[in-house]
Amino acid sequence: MKLTIREQFAEVASRADEDIPLALAALLIAAEANPEIDIEDYLTRLASYAEGFRQDKRFDTKLGVPLKGLITYIHQELGFCGNLSDYYDPNNSYLNRVIDLKRGIPISLALVHIAIGEHLNIPVSGITFPGHFLLRYGGDNGIIVDPFSGRELSRADCQNLLRQIAGARATLKDEYFSIASPRDILIRMLDNLKQIFWRQKDWDESEACIDRQLLLLPDRTEFNVQLGAVYEMQGNTSLAQHTYTRVLQENPDNEQLRELASRRLLALEQSSKTVH
Repeated sequence: MKLTIREQFAEVASRADEDIPLALAALLIAAEANPEIDIEDYLTRLASYAEGFRQDKRFDTKLGVPLKGLITYIHQELGFCGNLSDYYDPNNSYLNRVIDLKRGIPISLALVHIAIGEHLNIPVSGITFPGHFLLRYGGDNGIIVDPFSGRELSRADCQNLLRQIAGARATLKDEYFSIASPRDILIRMLDNLKQIFWRQKDWDESEACIDRQLLLLPDRTEFNVQLGAVYEMQGNTSLAQHTYTRVLQENPDNEQLRELASRRLLALEQSSKTVH
């Protein structure tokens, strides 16, 4: 029997981090929005981009891995760039649409870099910079790249970027340059989609994002709290109460989550006693 798209994603999510095929997982996220997409075709297109780079003699070098050449190839030859005109369009988070339109947000464009780099055995990694996903080309001492613009960033550039995101007093920390695992990247992609759907009050799509995040990280209790909030918004009070109660029972040592779940339970109980 053929697996559903969600079942395929669950199987991928169950693997060890190093065994998660990132591009496939991202396309499975996209396929829930458009089940008709040909996932294999998009994987083949990413492979063909890598082969195009390999065959392009302008990027050939005798001095080692052509890191900056690949960045130029992706952004100038292939034409990938950030979508400035409609940043919060969900399509920017669906890898198939990013490949079709050559437009995206930092994390989805980073997937293109990572996928092509994998085919070429060029080390390209996502890094967990807050608020704006970045790339590291070339290992621990490699260059930092903004996948939204294709620009190489200095340490000072990163400091300026952070202050634009987090305020003038924000300072760089080493942890902001940690390598993002495939699981980290998928969680962050789903977070982006969840925030968009939450603002749109699309609770079914918000729930779908959280469900997939829980497949990736079953022990992340804050996702269950968010799920309870979605059930509230959907009008399913009993399921919301059950979810918050389970959070209380399963997290005796997490005061912050317990306080949040307790407040929501109390609010639901008070609401149910209100005479209309």
